[in-house]
Amino acid sequence: MKIKKSFRHLCATLFPVIALALLPVTWMGCSTANGTSTAVAPEQVKGPREGWDTVDIRMDPLVRLNNAAPVSATLGDTYPVELTVTALEVAGDVTVTDRIPEGASFVRAEPEAKIEGRILTWRLGAMNRDEVKTIKFWLKAEQDGELCNCAAVHAIPRGCVKTLVGRAAIAIDKTGPATARVGDPVNYSVVVRNPGNATARDVVVTDNVPEGLAAAGGQKQLTYDLGVLAPNESKRIDVPLTAERRGRFTNVATVRTANAGEASANATTVITQPGLSVTKTGTAEQYVGRTATYQIVVTNTGDSPLTDVVVTDWVDPNVKILSADGAEIRGFQAIWRISELAAGEKRSFDVTATSMVGGVFPNNVAVVTREGLKEASRADTLWKGKAAILLQLADDPDPIGVGETTTYTIRVTNQGSADCTNIKLVAKFDKEIDPVSAAGATSGSVEGKTVTFGTISKLAPKEAVSWTITGKGVLTGDHRVKVEMTSDVLSAPVTQEESTHVY
Repeated sequence: MKIKKSFRHLCATLFPVIALALLPVTWMGCSTANGTSTAVAPEQVKGPREGWDTVDIRMDPLVRLNNAAPVSATLGDTYPVELTVTALEVAGDVTVTDRIPEGASFVRAEPEAKIEGRILTWRLGAMNRDEVKTIKFWLKAEQDGELCNCAAVHAIPRGCVKTLVGRAAIAIDKTGPATARVGDPVNYSVVVRNPGNATARDVVVTDNVPEGLAAAGGQKQLTYDLGVLAPNESKRIDVPLTAERRGRFTNVATVRTANAGEASANATTVITQPGLSVTKTGTAEQYVGRTATYQIVVTNTGDSPLTDVVVTDWVDPNVKILSADGAEIRGFQAIWRISELAAGEKRSFDVTATSMVGGVFPNNVAVVTREGLKEASRADTLWKGKAAILLQLADDPDPIGVGETTTYTIRVTNQGSADCTNIKLVAKFDKEIDPVSAAGATSGSVEGKTVTFGTISKLAPKEAVSWTITGKGVLTGDHRVKVEMTSDVLSAPVTQEESTHVY
């Protein structure tokens, strides 16, 4: 830096004064007429201080020295002397000297002085404008009379210029959502700051995309060139990503510079995946008119709560809901509402129903949530009817004479609630009556004393069929005709007898 002309002029002006100050100090006696003191220096200015004798020594325009001591002391006592140096301008190599007067001895000084014979020296070094430094020392009065203490100060001009050396610094902060769901956007914010007092250059941010998150272009590393950052400047970067799978993922961003080093920051996001399942179990087979029970289990299989869960159970129109604890029953439906289903939580619901009609009828359940999840299940029940076959046999007329005929009527009725299948009939006659002919729901064939009818493949509930057999009396006596019926629903044949008197 060039020294200004005014400064050079200042140095030229002060040189004679400085030279004078650097000359050897001549210590002179003090006048006793009025108790005042004199000193050899560029200028002396007396200053009042009660009980003290003081003198100001100016070395314009650099420094001023104030020398002060008590006006009186007692022989053998210790008394203080105070030297106060004030910088009038920026000064260098400030040095204060003081001569211990004859008749006094040195005791101590603050700060410590360099002692050479009776000369005390303090080198105060550089002082800035208006800076003040104080020296205090103590002497002991060894003889009576006037003790004259003389001090001197010298300094040289000091010119200073400043160059601020700054330091660039770099800092980075990263924020993002603590949680997100699979498929949701996950947006991070990166803020890069220069907290230093110099410009940071070539600032580049790299963001590493972790597994489980994805950038729009599929990149695994995103790079942002920020150029330069002035002191205390900050820049923000938005990093949009998408959650691809569940888990805990940490996204790390690093900023590098040409002159401020590097820094990293991260943000961790837990990716959750909502899940829902529903199962339904129930009575697989039941007789018509009895009760079937069903159990519904709704489970939150995900790792985040599900809200506004609605469970709806509905039955076939041939089935009637008897009970569903906690549900609102509307005709063929039972509805439960759950405000929140925690992650991993299960809820069970029971339903009882009945049917008066045989057949396989489904019992369905569907679950929906506010988050848009839907699941369904079903349990089928075979409602079985119970077959109850009634076999009836009657003759008309009774009795009959030999050579006369009578008609036997066979009637089969399904009194139950299930189909009767593969119904077969066989009629057997004794010696008193011969079967002559047979007719009815199926054809009948007569072979000797036996009549066999064709098979009824299915007889529905409450349905009835009938056959007739014509018999002729051939011998007198009490005749017995026996009809045997078999069916898939019968574990053993059912027989029916009818007696006819022949005379």
